[in-house]
Amino acid sequence: MLACYALIEMNRKLNHALASLVLMYSATAWSQETTMATIKGEGEYTISGSTRCGRGETTATIKSGERFIARELSYGKKDWAVYLRSGVSGTIPRNRIRVLQDEPLTKLNFAGCKEKWRKLQSKRIKDDTAAQAGYHGVANYYKTLVQISDGDVKAFAQFNSLTPFMDGAAGEGHSEDKWVLLHVAGDDTFAKLLAGQSSKVREEYATHFAEGDTYPISNPKPYIKLHFPKTYAILYGK
Repeated sequence: MLACYALIEMNRKLNHALASLVLMYSATAWSQETTMATIKGEGEYTISGSTRCGRGETTATIKSGERFIARELSYGKKDWAVYLRSGVSGTIPRNRIRVLQDEPLTKLNFAGCKEKWRKLQSKRIKDDTAAQAGYHGVANYYKTLVQISDGDVKAFAQFNSLTPFMDGAAGEGHSEDKWVLLHVAGDDTFAKLLAGQSSKVREEYATHFAEGDTYPISNPKPYIKLHFPKTYAILYGK
């Protein structure tokens, strides 16, 4: 009898622990969801931040009623990361943010990246990504990125040929560049580039964008469908 009670108590504690884990996971998962937001209350808010491909720090003033993308940095932290239409990103205290969960996400702004790539191609920069790309046959990595953003199918094929070989910091850079290229090239150009690749490459992009480096977008498929409908159709169907 005592053994029976002990077993019941053990099951009760196990179920309680599992329920706690589910609740904790749900809270953490929710906290990492990307959402639209605006400033809470009247007045403006000035942030110190940076742009994805900019140099150094910059400041931006968010006006009352202005919409921006927001995402909690980690569960329970007082500051949230914000991404403005201008391309500037920074942090704002959670108590100054009003979440607009029902509004569709605006498109991220990576406009400065193409200018940066042009500068780096002329300097023939050999950071981790460019150096490893050179080792695997792409002599000027940043020139290749510029060419891809202009719709060069051959350059896109060279870029994609690097995927199996890039690892470590170089692999992370190469992975992130896929997401940036989608934005810099735009929907029409990127869809045409994908259409010229093999089904295997398209499948790799479909998986990558669904599960890869699409930060700060936590649920990329609806975002891609909204802002890149032609690319979405090629990768995921109608």
